[in-house]
Amino acid sequence: MDKVYIKDMLYSLKAELIRFRVWCVLLFILTSFAVLGVGMIVPKKYSAGALLVADATNIIEPLLKGRAEVTKVDRTEQAKEVIYTRGLLEQVARQAGMVGENADPNELARAVRTLRSNLVIKGEKNNFFRVSYSASDPDAAFEVVNNVINIFIEDSARKKREESLAAYNFIDTQVQAYRRQLELAEQRLKDFKGQNLDGTEATVTARIVQLRNEIEALKISIEETQARITTIQQQLSSEGQYLQVKSQVDDMRQRKQTLSSQLEQLLLSYQENYPDVISLRSQIADLDAAIEQIQSSGEVYGNASRVENPLYEELRKQLQAADVDLRGQKRRMQSLIHLQEQEYERAQRIAANQAELSELTRDYNVTQSVYDEMLQRKENARLSMSLDMEGQGINYRIQEPATFPLYPIGLRFLHFVIAGPFLGLLLPLGLLVLYVLMDPHLRSARTLQQQLPSDVELLGVIPHYHSPLGERLLRKDMLLLLLLCILAMGAYFGLAVYWHSLRG
Repeated sequence: MDKVYIKDMLYSLKAELIRFRVWCVLLFILTSFAVLGVGMIVPKKYSAGALLVADATNIIEPLLKGRAEVTKVDRTEQAKEVIYTRGLLEQVARQAGMVGENADPNELARAVRTLRSNLVIKGEKNNFFRVSYSASDPDAAFEVVNNVINIFIEDSARKKREESLAAYNFIDTQVQAYRRQLELAEQRLKDFKGQNLDGTEATVTARIVQLRNEIEALKISIEETQARITTIQQQLSSEGQYLQVKSQVDDMRQRKQTLSSQLEQLLLSYQENYPDVISLRSQIADLDAAIEQIQSSGEVYGNASRVENPLYEELRKQLQAADVDLRGQKRRMQSLIHLQEQEYERAQRIAANQAELSELTRDYNVTQSVYDEMLQRKENARLSMSLDMEGQGINYRIQEPATFPLYPIGLRFLHFVIAGPFLGLLLPLGLLVLYVLMDPHLRSARTLQQQLPSDVELLGVIPHYHSPLGERLLRKDMLLLLLLCILAMGAYFGLAVYWHSLRG
């Protein structure tokens, strides 16, 4: 669009304004009064609000850090859900006088819907949030906000106390239950240890090693005793041959002595040549020869007297003592082997009972650790409950109390009074501009020149002709319309002032 086209459009707009001047003035007046009427009809909105903060920092928290947990109930991000609950809003509706104490469910439901639609909760930084309520009555807005805040703070404190008490009671119940479990585990472990007195694997292993060492040492002693017995028996065997030869010599000497006695008896009665005497002498000579032969071989000691052998007696005593020792050692060996077998059985019993003992010990240790932990948690819960009972920990505090709303919010009546003439002026002009743009008639020579073929030239433009009579009538109409506008605006502002003074 060039300047010529814009100038032509403005000229066309002026022409249409003059043409529809009466309608434009009437539309201006009607629009202004319509906006004023809307301002008179639209109810006023009063809003009351208060700023709350979830105070989670106090002097007790660092002192009890790690010992007591502050109950985290209804934090700032949860305040909106808590306030919008039906139970809390019903309490607010009753205390604010929106419904009676014995209101039916329909009235309560309408009151709750009204509160939810007009109640606004907006979170801010650092745990701050604002609660505001809008109503047509400033007293109602102020009272509802105060009731909402008071009921919310009381409900939050009550819930904290109830949850702390419930948590403490629950943990105390668990502590009692774990204490009974711990007592049962202790009794089972005590009964098991009382019934199984076999000791530990270490003591049994040490005892088995000791018995094995004793058995090995006793085996060596038995072998030594057996070797000693064998040696003594060999010595006794050689001494036995000596005694046998000696016995023969003694017999021969005894026979010789007997034959000598018989010879002496025969010599008393007979001569030397007596056959019997000769026979006896011959027998005695044979015995002497035999004894001489045995003595000359060295097997016996040569004298005729009876010789005792003390070595044989000593060896026989030693053999008897060694035999006694061997029998004692063998009996001790049997006892040690029996003891070793008993220790092996004891080790098997201990191994079989070790799994059960480990399970009982594990149950006892787990129950003991859980019981100690629950005792610690019970103490923490008790301190947390004390904090909540004393009003410490996280609580909600009013940072800025609600103030009584003196002025309505949103578009006020003054805004409608000011906007009425502007909208009344803009509406006719806007309709005329739309009419000029949408009108198919040619209103600019530039447009016609652009639509003609290139070989066709525009020779000229015939302007509108205004006669003097028409101009005088136009000026007269304009003065009348201006006077009408002034009167209408006077009535407009007079009505606005009267309505403002009437509404206060």
